[in-house]
Amino acid sequence: MRSELSVQLLRMRWRRPADVAATAVAGGLAGVIGRKYESPDIGDTAVGGNGHGRIVVFGPDAGVESWNVPFAHGVPVCNGLYDGAVKTAFRLGLDGENRPTDIRFEATSTTLVSTWTSSTGQARERAVVVGSPTTSDGNQLVRLLTCEQGSVTATLEFRLRYGHAGEEPVQWTLLRSGRGFREYMAIVGNEKMFFTTNMRLTFEDGATSVRGVLPLKAGRSAFFAVGGPDSLSPRSVKEAKRLFDKSEKGWLRYVQSLGNLRGKYAAIALRSAINLRLLGFGDGGSFYAAATRSLPEDDPLLGPAVRCWDYLKDWERDAGLTVLSLTDAGDQKVLLARYRWYKRLHDIRRKLAIMHEVDGGNVADRGENVIFGVGHRGSVYRVGNGAGDQEQYDVASYSAEVLYRLALQGVIDLELVVALAEQAKAAMFRPCSGVWEIRPAENQEDGAKLQVYASAQILNGQAMAYFSKIFEMAGEKDKAREYKALAAAVMPWVRDNCVRHGVIVAAPDMPVLDSSILLAFMQAPDMFESRDEQLVRATALAIDEPHTTAGPFRGLRVGKGHVRYHANEFQDGISLDEEGLFNNITGWLAIVFLQLGMLQRAETLMRELMGTFNRVGQASEESTPGGRALGNLNQAYVYQAVIWFALLFEAVMAEFEEAQAAEAVSRTGRTV
Repeated sequence: MRSELSVQLLRMRWRRPADVAATAVAGGLAGVIGRKYESPDIGDTAVGGNGHGRIVVFGPDAGVESWNVPFAHGVPVCNGLYDGAVKTAFRLGLDGENRPTDIRFEATSTTLVSTWTSSTGQARERAVVVGSPTTSDGNQLVRLLTCEQGSVTATLEFRLRYGHAGEEPVQWTLLRSGRGFREYMAIVGNEKMFFTTNMRLTFEDGATSVRGVLPLKAGRSAFFAVGGPDSLSPRSVKEAKRLFDKSEKGWLRYVQSLGNLRGKYAAIALRSAINLRLLGFGDGGSFYAAATRSLPEDDPLLGPAVRCWDYLKDWERDAGLTVLSLTDAGDQKVLLARYRWYKRLHDIRRKLAIMHEVDGGNVADRGENVIFGVGHRGSVYRVGNGAGDQEQYDVASYSAEVLYRLALQGVIDLELVVALAEQAKAAMFRPCSGVWEIRPAENQEDGAKLQVYASAQILNGQAMAYFSKIFEMAGEKDKAREYKALAAAVMPWVRDNCVRHGVIVAAPDMPVLDSSILLAFMQAPDMFESRDEQLVRATALAIDEPHTTAGPFRGLRVGKGHVRYHANEFQDGISLDEEGLFNNITGWLAIVFLQLGMLQRAETLMRELMGTFNRVGQASEESTPGGRALGNLNQAYVYQAVIWFALLFEAVMAEFEEAQAAEAVSRTGRTV
């Protein structure tokens, strides 16, 4: 069910910033919208998680901005990142200090380390979402601040509200106390929350606001832990440290399993793998597309954001690529876990949806809930995603590759393969909503016309090629021939209908560049022949051209980054205003140029992509041309690109060294 709130209605209500401010004041939200519109400072944020679906976003001041501990579906009880009318806080630091002097992740885990300095001493704060891919879900966030030099005063501010609009304050009641600790409980919605601490607390606002303080000398610590009823409440600093040790050892075991990540780009590839894996849910069979929802993507001068999607969903494309990239990195579990997750989906045999809730729930049935005034800059806060029932015909490609890789290991589920293969067959040359989230014409008065997109058809063709191979392995010769023939029909159609000036364009009647074709170049190896190399090269070079360069197409490069497409050429259906620069496009281009043997150009692009990572080694979905982070945080696409580039780079280097050795042998007649 799509939201009844259309973009046209949004524009009617928010024609210009002054109107928005007036509306906010009239509605009792004075102060939500400031004089200066500015995107959130997300470049210095840090996302932590445990690989079981628990996600925590820390701001530059080390305060918790948003989280879903202990709530699996991410009902926010702390909403600071969105700057809405809901006043929440979860900050542990030093008295009189606004932010740490340094913040970083430990090299092989998701433990966030913040260094604090005051006039009297120095302290180090560690924060961890308890659990790891190789241990159980702790359903808990633990923070530990230790004085390392001199003396300091640890301070806590803890004020939460429950619900998407913060409609219910969280009230705490003392559950038990002992020597040096207290444990509190709150019942919020249908959930229970618990926190324990050794700090001295005062309660305000009817037990909904908590303040803590604890003077510390060198070697002494303050701890604070909050979680669900199944969490292990530490009653001492020693017990809190055990939770850190368990989580960190679990992550270390996971990192050690990624034995394929070696060489020049190993360090950033390993951090990317950690960033990807922390987005996992349950046993790693499903993954969030990003760690946040509803951050703005458009120009603040145009008024509050319209393009703000809920990415706390399992998008089949994003999650499928995550599973495949982690498998390539050496993760031995996520591939089979994804298959088991497919088996649990209620709708997969009828229609594999483009997205699900991470627990397999139907996104379309739950709809899209848009709340005014709570989002960043007083914008919309969007819970759910109205694109849940869109038709995107690249969707079969990712499940097909998962099933093909499992078939190579001897695991063949013929019933599931037949069902998905029939869906791919039915998608041939049919108009769809593309590879991106393009909301179709029936949802907007002046919306996008559905197209038969080149990239979606190539990826769907690759799905049929994989299904053909699986049928062959299963002894289904007739079906193998049928799907091989169907796959073979795709590229002739693309060459006849979607090539202009030697470049693959978005669709037959849309002769513009669309960067999703790069995904087809990367993920559809059976669709391209040696004669297509020049076509691939020309298309990649056209995409990498600056958007101001004269020519038959507007390139997608803007400064040191790339847009997905030019929205005013693409009939997007949401907004004709340009977006930010999508960081994953730069990574996809780097991979394609590496595939083409253009090593120097590929590495230049990879350096540009690495330049978008923040100081804790994480990336956002988008950037402005000036380098400011935009869009949703910890976006999976970016890390997938880094992992695949690192793996491909090492393969290319190995081939180069082998070729050099062979040339030396032929020249000298001696083995090197």
